[in-house]
Amino acid sequence: MHLAPCQPTLDGAPRPPLCGSRKVGVVELALLWTLLGEAPESTSRELLDKVAQTHMPLSLSVRQLNRWRVKWQLNRRRGRPRTRVAATPGRGEIIRVTPRLSFVGVHLFAHWLAQHAMFDLVVVQLQQAITAYRQSHPGEDFALLHHREATLRRRFAALFFAPLFGIEHLTEFDTQEHPLPTLLGRGYHSSTLNQFLGQLERVGAAETLMAVLVPAQAGLLAYVDGHMIAYWSRLPMHQGKITMVGRIMAGSQAVITHNDSGHALFVSYYPPDLPLSAVIVAYCQQVVQATGSHLFVIDRAVNSVAMARTFEEHGMGLLCMLDDNEHHGLESFEATQVGTLDDGTPLYSGTWQKPRAGDPRLFVIVVPPEGKTLVYWGTPKVKASLEVSRWPALYRARNELQELSFKRMNDHGALKTNYGRKTLVGPDRHQQRAQAKVAQALGSAQQRVEKKTEEVQVQQTKVAESEANGHGKRLVQRQGKLARLEAEHQALAHQRDHLREQAAAGEPVGERADRDFRKQTIMTIRTLFLENTLLRFLAGLLGHLQVELSLESLLILLFERSGARMETGSQVIYWVNTTGLSRRYRRTLMAVAQGLCAMGLTDQGKPIEVRLKDMPP
Repeated sequence: MHLAPCQPTLDGAPRPPLCGSRKVGVVELALLWTLLGEAPESTSRELLDKVAQTHMPLSLSVRQLNRWRVKWQLNRRRGRPRTRVAATPGRGEIIRVTPRLSFVGVHLFAHWLAQHAMFDLVVVQLQQAITAYRQSHPGEDFALLHHREATLRRRFAALFFAPLFGIEHLTEFDTQEHPLPTLLGRGYHSSTLNQFLGQLERVGAAETLMAVLVPAQAGLLAYVDGHMIAYWSRLPMHQGKITMVGRIMAGSQAVITHNDSGHALFVSYYPPDLPLSAVIVAYCQQVVQATGSHLFVIDRAVNSVAMARTFEEHGMGLLCMLDDNEHHGLESFEATQVGTLDDGTPLYSGTWQKPRAGDPRLFVIVVPPEGKTLVYWGTPKVKASLEVSRWPALYRARNELQELSFKRMNDHGALKTNYGRKTLVGPDRHQQRAQAKVAQALGSAQQRVEKKTEEVQVQQTKVAESEANGHGKRLVQRQGKLARLEAEHQALAHQRDHLREQAAAGEPVGERADRDFRKQTIMTIRTLFLENTLLRFLAGLLGHLQVELSLESLLILLFERSGARMETGSQVIYWVNTTGLSRRYRRTLMAVAQGLCAMGLTDQGKPIEVRLKDMPP
């Protein structure tokens, strides 16, 4: 990035045209203009050497360069070079040019973030965490406690933008090329950012940063789903079914909440061996406290009558779905038709055909002409707040709001990346559950043995009675039944003794490790905050477009492309390279560029203009 000193001769010199020639593009002309402004007395060969040092593929001869110098009236005069006096740049004069700029879309996105003060709340929350830590630990002293607001903003921004540069692990800051110096004014290495993240973990920043996810109005509905992340370790750790070819391995389970607009609201981490039903009630209570949303849409992982009763007792609503093996179609319910779906499929609502005590659920049944019957259920609080005809659509929205969102964040948000290597050692829950299972089976076996003992005693009494009365055929029947009961009793006693041996031979409960989720939670909040801001940026851009555009397309067409930047006294111009784009996608990118211009982005008070550049820099 070069800053051209202003010369008196440049005031009267004609400015370079805003459109290049067939051989020389606008950015190349701007670079030549800047270099001439810095050293107008240099020879043309010296200027071409300087251009070559910028690695710009510019095919220009000395004769052609001399023609441009004559046109701009910047040709080198005869005689000794005179001392030039600096002057104030004019309104349209070029101040600086960056001919090679990677991730142009990220720079435009950063200007939008600064214009809407998106990082202000993040800095406020970090300062609150630092202040609280100082008060509770007056004797502690480390670098984060003395960070200025600008330092907090820059370092969090480095973590924030990293996934958009394709950087998932912090160590990649040391090896991968990235535009942080042009984006933030300086770059960072992994040692600095790892230290920053570790100190954020130390002050407990995850709890305070959760507030940056919650909008002013979170909404009534909250969608909850879990996202498993695998973790490789040689330590014995608690394991669960990780979504990697169904493997049973160590990892973590992120339980994430979105509102009905697709914005993330809350996240909490749990070990992978704990089922969602074991933690969901306490988790939803935290969501209610943080966001105010009290109606939850969750998949069939929490489908049970007991769960419906528990949610109702805690003043929360739950919308879920029945498993296919729990009903036999419409005949299982006492239902009446309440409407139809958009495709004409009839919609029914009602309760069980045979009432079940303690079941507060209301059912909505979708009976398509072909395919299986779908049964949704909700608690009384859901029934009081939402029309039953909306239940199927609200439940099906889970796929777009959460499942596809997780896929996007895996691709460009580093959601599946593990941060932090600390572990917390505790009792082996796998072993505890196995021992509890044996103990439960032993108790059940003991009850069966006692019941069978009573049956044997009763039958022995009957056999003795038949012998005393001199029965013939009845005595044979009773003796045969007694033999069968004694054999069954012996088998049950053998099974009980085997379980007793297992319980007696049980080893003391060992130890297994769980991950320390503090760093992971901070970086997941970073990812969710990035996704929320990208969705808001896309929504603002779509308001100025006449074409449909997805977030995935925007990231590929704009964010990941290179270009150039030129700043004048009155505006800032960004060029986006179109190399390799088909005509269709070039038209789409042109519409995006026009939409960005209409959004009114500014840089240091100067309006930003976005243009397409056919010639690569």
